[in-house]
Amino acid sequence: MAGAVPGGRRPGGDPAGGRPARRLHRPGGRIPADPAGRCGTVSLTPLGQRLAEVAASPEEPWEILAENVPVWPEPPRLQAVGSWDLDAQYAPSQGTEELLEALRLRQREQGIDVGAESLLVTNGAFDGLGLIARHLTGVGVRRAVCAGPVLLSVADLLRDVGLDVRVPDWPELVGGRSWSALGPGDLLYLNSPHNPTGACLDEATARDLFAAQRRLGFALVLDLVYDAFVHDPAALAAPPALVEDWRGVYGLNSFSKNYGAPGLRVGWITADPQEVDRLTARMEWERIAVSTRAQSQAAQLCKLGNQPLTERVRAGHRLVLDWARANGMGVSPPQGGTHVWVEAGVPDTEALADALMAEHRLVVTTSAHYHPAGSRHIRVPTGVEPAFLTRSLEAVSAVSERLRRSAAVG
Repeated sequence: MAGAVPGGRRPGGDPAGGRPARRLHRPGGRIPADPAGRCGTVSLTPLGQRLAEVAASPEEPWEILAENVPVWPEPPRLQAVGSWDLDAQYAPSQGTEELLEALRLRQREQGIDVGAESLLVTNGAFDGLGLIARHLTGVGVRRAVCAGPVLLSVADLLRDVGLDVRVPDWPELVGGRSWSALGPGDLLYLNSPHNPTGACLDEATARDLFAAQRRLGFALVLDLVYDAFVHDPAALAAPPALVEDWRGVYGLNSFSKNYGAPGLRVGWITADPQEVDRLTARMEWERIAVSTRAQSQAAQLCKLGNQPLTERVRAGHRLVLDWARANGMGVSPPQGGTHVWVEAGVPDTEALADALMAEHRLVVTTSAHYHPAGSRHIRVPTGVEPAFLTRSLEAVSAVSERLRRSAAVG
């Protein structure tokens, strides 16, 4: 992002203040309150709108606390990737042998016993979700049920392919195991750890889910993009390890969060081999293949591991939880993920986000980035540089306290 440093201050300049807060977004303005409705306009997400303002003002000393991508304490040591030949030819549509083998070994270490024929390399997890959704609508799936809150972008993508999208809260769907009402015309989208709450499947619930999927025939998409960051011993770190029959089950993963490398745009799908064949054909006619060079770097990261990231995220979790409790903000320790979902204790989190931009040049993500947008939360990433995280939390505390006092006086 021009003019901004994710997880840090833009070089040069001092924090500026005094600019009047400007309303950038009103929750509910992009996704209808009716979860079954379809948005009538195409626009940036609330976070996208804020980042667009950052890009339009590169002279400002912006700091970005919005992205929940963990930041390596030191850049990972990767070998230089190949020669021009890597860019002078297409990669195989399914993925390079090097990366497919690295992914197979990664999943074997998690107890997921699949071969390379069950893997497909994609341009990130969103690309994989789009491939799966378009494929499933072509075979009769008409409704998507998502454990909520869910990213606006996920709801938009599923609606855009023609699905009727429903978003029950995680406790209602997962805690109540309400997938028993689903059938062959349904897609169940569930991410564990859940973004944004950090909730995770446990073993008993996962076994019930997979048994219901086999019995009822609905399609199940497991979004696993935070699977390296499961903190609660009671949570299930690798739900796909319990899958006995992959027919109708799709695993999504990526290098963006798990390896702190969103710029690679590399993810992967795990599925039944016949489904991988069908999705690979769709990959070929829609985009041919993923960059060979990016796949080579991803394979190196996969072999290297991500221990520095997991350690940084856990330390950041402790810091944010202590800060939230000390400042009277509502928070539940997340079972997993790379952020903490904090109830900011202010009447309007959009006003809080606007004030942070105006007074501290700090960009945060609010509950308006999710559907439904009824809560008053901000998403605080925990995998960023500790000094920057501490400085940002101090700014959030100061502005939140002022807004609470103003609301009390009013």
